[in-house]
Amino acid sequence: MARRTVKRPALSVVVVTHNAERHIVRTVESVLGQDDDVQLVVADCASTDRTAVMCRSIAERDIRLDVLSLDEPDEALAFDQALEAARSRYVLVLRQNDWLAPHALPAVLKTLASEPVELGLLALSVDEDFGTGERRSHLMHFAVPPMHSAEAFRDQAHLFIAEGLLNTLRGKVIDRDRADELGLRLALCGSEMAYMVAYCENVAQVAVIDEAVCHVACADALPEADTRAYQRCEHNHQCLLGLLAAWHRERDAQLLAAVHGLHLRELIACIEGVCALRDISAIERNDRVRDMIKAPSTRTSVAVLGNASREFGFIYGPIARMNVTACCLSARLTQFTRISHLPFFSRAGATLSYA
Repeated sequence: MARRTVKRPALSVVVVTHNAERHIVRTVESVLGQDDDVQLVVADCASTDRTAVMCRSIAERDIRLDVLSLDEPDEALAFDQALEAARSRYVLVLRQNDWLAPHALPAVLKTLASEPVELGLLALSVDEDFGTGERRSHLMHFAVPPMHSAEAFRDQAHLFIAEGLLNTLRGKVIDRDRADELGLRLALCGSEMAYMVAYCENVAQVAVIDEAVCHVACADALPEADTRAYQRCEHNHQCLLGLLAAWHRERDAQLLAAVHGLHLRELIACIEGVCALRDISAIERNDRVRDMIKAPSTRTSVAVLGNASREFGFIYGPIARMNVTACCLSARLTQFTRISHLPFFSRAGATLSYA
């Protein structure tokens, strides 16, 4: 017998899927197995596997699950439609291979019931792929009290920016009414980063929900090494610089360090990706790396960060000196130390941005 739920649930959870049959049941069950006062919206983007069939089968038994089917793999449009179908004012965003730890939803609902929230940040258990089939996890959480003003959030924002949390919607609770008032549509914003920056520009009521843990799959240690990865890196960087300007905090030392530090970590991930390619010549590889390390944005980040070699590992020195050959060698050495589990492996390239 199908479960019955209230007309307007306390929380809606939205997930956009495409060919996710390997993970989607775990994601769905992690939501529906925790609280009755929740709606789950799965928007499937023209999957060619059994994702949509599996979700509809669950929906036949549990009316808390709504399944939307799109005819094209447009994830931005799917997210916008899922948000439109959400019946609750508060919406938690997950990706198709994310899953909620036990008791996460009760912790979220307790927070939403106790105080006004425009933005909720769940703790993230980040699974990293080391390129060998092995995965490791680390918990990303922040002991930060609720923030009740825009200035309070901006004072703490460097913590979230440094970890790439504003690059993505995943693991966030947003106020759908507020998003509607701002006229936000992911299809119009063009990226999750642009959406988050627009949403956070004047956000004032922010809660860090450390008791609620969302398991997420981080980008592989070696992200896709095409031009889109680097373009995304630069796009994200410019979005964050624009946010600092909107906040009139262009000279805030902590925010600048967070923004430029994240930029450099994403850049290092791009360099590692290029150096891992086997189907390009050494000349093309060197040209790509040279363009990245000589870009004005890179030079500015190096100037802002100064002597930060300990944070970014041994590749930082070659980037600072614009030594292309040493950058490529350092990238390969980083890959080797990662695979070999040597103690001086740096997490510099591990971010949420490419997931």
